[in-house]
Amino acid sequence: MIDHSESSPLYRQLQEKILDSIHNGTLKPGDKLPTELELSETNNVSRVTVRAALDSLTSEGYLVRIPGKGTFITKDKIKKNVVETIGFSDTCKLQNKVPGAKVIKCVIEDATASDQEHLGLMPGDKVINIERIRYADNVPVSVEYSRFPSSFSFLLQEDLNNISLYDILKNKHKITFGISRKYIVMEFASFDVATYLNIEEGYPLLCIKSTVCNPDGQKIHRSKQLILGDRFELIV
Repeated sequence: MIDHSESSPLYRQLQEKILDSIHNGTLKPGDKLPTELELSETNNVSRVTVRAALDSLTSEGYLVRIPGKGTFITKDKIKKNVVETIGFSDTCKLQNKVPGAKVIKCVIEDATASDQEHLGLMPGDKVINIERIRYADNVPVSVEYSRFPSSFSFLLQEDLNNISLYDILKNKHKITFGISRKYIVMEFASFDVATYLNIEEGYPLLCIKSTVCNPDGQKIHRSKQLILGDRFELIV
């Protein structure tokens, strides 16, 4: 119960009450919390107090707010090893989560200056640009951008929805992977990315940029992954 006579701030009491429900299993990962109005009425506190408690729990990683849908208990974080060359699908499966993918774009286009630099291409060369939303247990957690030399144009004929791109390359086309170089920076969600991930525009995201080579050092592709930091734990 929220005790108005206690010296402890009301928002802190509400925060601890919600935490207790999480720790004792009353509230489980993925559960939706009551609305701010409902929490306000149930606990006899103002909506400002409720908002302060939820903001604090969100910043600490216990809650996630999805615009238009509500506030939810955070699910277990996906542990991603950024040193190994392992795809998103395998990362999910190793942690008993169901991977998913939805293609946003799969086209051939002119190589950019950055493509030329990172993939060893020449002006006028083409690249295969693949953009996908990645899901874990049907929840969007990442937007994935992959760019391949034009020799990978066979990917334009593949159905890349709900399938591992690496599995197609390894098992169907016998492509082997060697070293990869990765860089981790922060990026803020654009309007489109925010729409894909059900977050607010400007939301901070982890950005993993990588260039992957085969065992002979030939560059296979470059990629950028924008991931929800509150859903991932990076291992380096």
